[in-house]
Amino acid sequence: MHHVTKVHFGPLLSEVRTKVDSKRPLLRYLVDKREGLRNIHPKELLSSDFSCLHSPFSLPDLSMAVELLLSFVKDGKKILLYGDRDSDGVSSTCLLAFFLKSHPSFSSINLEVMVSSESDPYGLCKEALVKIKKAKPDLLVTLDFGSSQADEIEELTNTGIKVIVLDHHEVPVRIPTNCALVNPRRTDSLYPEKKICTAVLSFKLVSAILFRQSDEFGKVYKKIEFKEETGQNQITYFQNGIKLTNETFTSLSLDESSISPYPEDFATKVPVDEERKLFFYQCSKIPEFFSGLEEETDLAGIGTITDMMPLVGENRHFVKLALNSLTKLYVGDKKRKGLSELLKELKLSPQGVTTKDLGWSIGPVLNSAGRMGKTEEAVSLLLSETTTEAKTKAKQLLSINEERKERTKRNMDRVERYFLRKPERTSHELVFCYEPDMEPGVSGIVATRMVDTYKKPAIFLAPDNGDARGSIRSYGPENVLELLESLADHFLHFGGHPEAGGFSIKIDQIPAFESALYTAAKNWLSVDKDKPNVHSIDTDFTVLTEEIGERLLKEWKDLEPFGQGNPDIKLAIKNAKAIHLTPLSGGKHVRFHLIGSGSLKYMIWNKGEEFQKFMSEHGSFDLVGSLEENFYQGRTTLQFIVEWFGITAENPAVSI
Repeated sequence: MHHVTKVHFGPLLSEVRTKVDSKRPLLRYLVDKREGLRNIHPKELLSSDFSCLHSPFSLPDLSMAVELLLSFVKDGKKILLYGDRDSDGVSSTCLLAFFLKSHPSFSSINLEVMVSSESDPYGLCKEALVKIKKAKPDLLVTLDFGSSQADEIEELTNTGIKVIVLDHHEVPVRIPTNCALVNPRRTDSLYPEKKICTAVLSFKLVSAILFRQSDEFGKVYKKIEFKEETGQNQITYFQNGIKLTNETFTSLSLDESSISPYPEDFATKVPVDEERKLFFYQCSKIPEFFSGLEEETDLAGIGTITDMMPLVGENRHFVKLALNSLTKLYVGDKKRKGLSELLKELKLSPQGVTTKDLGWSIGPVLNSAGRMGKTEEAVSLLLSETTTEAKTKAKQLLSINEERKERTKRNMDRVERYFLRKPERTSHELVFCYEPDMEPGVSGIVATRMVDTYKKPAIFLAPDNGDARGSIRSYGPENVLELLESLADHFLHFGGHPEAGGFSIKIDQIPAFESALYTAAKNWLSVDKDKPNVHSIDTDFTVLTEEIGERLLKEWKDLEPFGQGNPDIKLAIKNAKAIHLTPLSGGKHVRFHLIGSGSLKYMIWNKGEEFQKFMSEHGSFDLVGSLEENFYQGRTTLQFIVEWFGITAENPAVSI
């Protein structure tokens, strides 16, 4: 842990409170530092409701997808939802399936739900195509894949199957034709957000279906604004919550009497732009529109967190709405029996479901089913119709998650032994690990831990059903898909996000792949000339031990949820002295106190032995970490999670 070469100490709390002109100086300082937050209206930063969400109708092909679904439901034709195995795939599939199964308008729907199984490569592989053709759907909806599989989709559409793709992955030059491709990353997308997960796209489709069934659908609104600079009125037309171009408005050939005035006097609790305000106004006129959608936010929020979407913009609102919905679900009796029983089995705090619960409890449990080749178990739980069934399924899923933890532990032990035998392999620009006895299903977790350990991009590869599957994780801003693309000739399949990718490969191709990998990685990373060659940590504040406590945590509580794009507040402490050191799990972890910080507990995970050795050699040290609330056995306590400890060179706290 003390291999970090430089710590950038943030300003002292006293300095920020003195120099920042605000009623809440620490919060103001943090917001101004974060690019994704600094331009947001303060009320939108502090609050979230449905007025903060964008109209779904600016998503490409969304309207086509709505019309297809409604038409096929009306005609009693078979609809197949086919989702990916990860948490976002499961969440998006179950969100849409639950809505279609439970909404009164679709009581006679002919619906089947499938998800990728253990032996299937990513997306519309040969095995998936066989299963889809065997199911004989009239309409196929793929969830969390499909954007890059034009050949496979066209193979299906040529047989007469209509296709809707809900996906958020990178869009290639050639995209599928003759299908509704709903993807915010399309170059022709007008949607304000690009990085939203597929579970959010499912929510958008559901909300668009409800809106489509109302009298508000298709209505045109007119806003007249006097512009002083021109001395003339400016007229803007809106339809379904989006501005119309003059060309589009003219093509509608509307009678003036059919156009409604923009609701100037309508006020929202959160100040938002005119498009969101109008769409919220229209939705509020639809009976039970928001009450029906509230529960749909839960899986959208889970997908957002587990797929590591940036928690700024609309994603931030979805997570906050999801936390409210899940808290109500946990303490009440809502219709989602499966998710409700899962929350109870996880024994979360009744005071409210937190972002940490989504990322460290709920999400990993749902993800574990796909990792262990039992994705159907997660789907079965989320679509449970009775409390008894849901309770049984929740227990089964927790058992699968325990299996996943044990498999991860075994793989990590093998990885450690692998690099102890072959330390030279850690000297490359990218760390790579493969051995025949590695176990499949948890490669993404292991690759992430390799990144944490070696501070480099990492690939972990394991045998899987006759071939091998690997995961790659980035360390910094590098785009892992660019590296995979340069090595595409070695793979059976590959895909993913800029930060995290996956691939499958024939086992006999692994030596040639590894041989080509290091040169390709060197070329890939050399493109970024500005990449630092040392590992450093930037902290938000430098604090005194006596300043740390509940009161300090409350000063930035409103910045939650924390995650990608909005990281937790990082604190630095200088010249700390530890007391009451307690080894945990045989010394793997350690708990201690610091002189001057009272009863506050400090925790170090997975580096307990290293810390004890370090303490035997040093009387005082510097550390970096964050404050968090921990709920355990019915009690909520505050603890400090240490990210780094060591001795820094003279490096004073920065001034502001």
